[in-house]
Amino acid sequence: MKRDRSGHFLIAQNARVLYVPTTKVASSTARLLLAEANGTYRPERLRWTDAPNISVDQGIHNLEVSGLQYFEFLPETQRDHILKSSNWWRVGLLRDPYARLYSVWENRVLLRAPSPWLKNFQHKCSEVLIDGRLDYAASFRKFVNVLRAEPEIFGDDPHFKSQRTHLGGDQVAFTHLFRVDKPGELDIFATQLGQRVGMKIEPRRLNEGLGLKHLDVMDAQTASVVEQIYEDDFDAYGFERVSFPSISPIALASVGETKAINYARDVTARLVQLSQLARYRQRSRYLLAQILRNSGLRRHKKHR
Repeated sequence: MKRDRSGHFLIAQNARVLYVPTTKVASSTARLLLAEANGTYRPERLRWTDAPNISVDQGIHNLEVSGLQYFEFLPETQRDHILKSSNWWRVGLLRDPYARLYSVWENRVLLRAPSPWLKNFQHKCSEVLIDGRLDYAASFRKFVNVLRAEPEIFGDDPHFKSQRTHLGGDQVAFTHLFRVDKPGELDIFATQLGQRVGMKIEPRRLNEGLGLKHLDVMDAQTASVVEQIYEDDFDAYGFERVSFPSISPIALASVGETKAINYARDVTARLVQLSQLARYRQRSRYLLAQILRNSGLRRHKKHR
């Protein structure tokens, strides 16, 4: 089935919530909240998946773990009902574009989280080192300029797409839009969702990053580029265009932190290799069994 523009929309059927995820906008936290409200969160299933998850919390993106459903696979009449019914919530989350892009860079580029879309971007976005120490600020600014000049090298990775693209433009009439960068907004979402399903649920901050903020790395020139790249987000959602210092900041990692980042990359790469091997073995066993059956060398098991 060809995926349409709503291909990433998720359904919490029991809670009657349509959730439109946006990458690096508390997506993991929102999925966990919805899975708990839906009564379908099954973290014990993670051990049976072959996804390269660094932690149990990251497994929430696997539908076997969350129990959420893809909106696009529902019957058309049900999809229409969900998009129009007053009994359904239609939820989206928003985040300051400056902060979101810094988070994307840290996750996808610096730490190289697994991505089936990103292949050969490293030589363009290599980090800036000063005496063997990573300069977060200069490395981030270098990435932003590459993203503007050569967006094609980031392929179809949704992490680099605008929030308006994720939220489907005018396709969804949202009942709830929460700004996750504003203090207390996630708590309000969790409280209202809990009241809706008759339980107490609290947001858990997942994928918190390295502890730096966009304010530590941004200068006026880079901010201007961010505003150009995500102009549709600033216009559609009223994000404030902030005045940043004209002098570029320096944010140096220690030698130990620089080594730790390289180690984290190696661990991630190894997890991806193990995940690919697990998938290969699973598919190979299935294909071999099917070949044996087709050739008459293995009989189908009879179910009693």
